Amino acid sequence: MKNNIAKGSWQKQIWNDLLAGYAITNPVSGLVGTAKSYAGKYHASFTNLLHRARTAGYIIQRIPGSRGGEWSATYQIIAEPLKVA
Repeated sequence: MKNNIAKGSWQKQIWNDLLAGYAITNPVSGLVGTAKSYAGKYHASFTNLLHRARTAGYIIQRIPGSRGGEWSATYQIIAEPLKVA
């Protein structure tokens, strides 16, 4: 199930960091260059990644940014789905 959550190289990089136990800052806030002009698409992509992860049973904690917003919010997996034998 871990392989069906991330689609595309950008999502796979984010997903691998989350699976490794890292707390990640909202990846859309780190976009530079031409990618920044597509921030809306990247935000939708990140939202879809989180939705697929939660649907698969992962519990992802969101910690709001310093001013309570999304821009510097951090995300971390705090529980993985139970494996049924």
